[in-house]
Amino acid sequence: MDATTFRTVFPRQLRFWAFHCTLNALPSFCIALTILKLWKSPSAVAAMLCATATFIVLYATFTSLVEPLADENHVLARSLKLGTKIRSWISGLSLLVAFTPAVSITPDFWCGLISVSLTNALFKSAGGSADLYNAGAGGANAGFSPVYVTTMLEGFILSFILLMISFFTVMFVQTRDRKRVFEVAEPR
Repeated sequence: MDATTFRTVFPRQLRFWAFHCTLNALPSFCIALTILKLWKSPSAVAAMLCATATFIVLYATFTSLVEPLADENHVLARSLKLGTKIRSWISGLSLLVAFTPAVSITPDFWCGLISVSLTNALFKSAGGSADLYNAGAGGANAGFSPVYVTTMLEGFILSFILLMISFFTVMFVQTRDRKRVFEVAEPR
């Protein structure tokens, strides 16, 4: 891909991913603020916002540089967009239960729980504290680094889920395209 094509595709991708990454981060953000009480720590809130911005830039850059994803008519780009819409619906439904006891049925809750556990284990193996979120202090002492790492890990797990959804939508998109081709090719 040349620089001119990148300059024309990147702004469109940046707008798309800014909307979708923000929407998809909202349930996890709400869960972290309420369950981990991270609303008490400005550095934790900043870390979550920075990690979300990192994903926006990563997705926009990746989908602008990789040729099939940069071409909005390619089956892979359309499948990723459809997968993103499905994941957005899941996020919207998760947001509805984020402040209720039913929060544990959301993928964001489980991905966050796995991410917190991995981050605690990672920092503990490096000689740090075993409880980075200091549950006793109600999240007030949560630092930037562990929250950023946790948010990035959760983002990668959720991105894997998005890629799995998109993988399955490829079959749907290809079947729909084939059906349209056969409908056009049939004499009437």
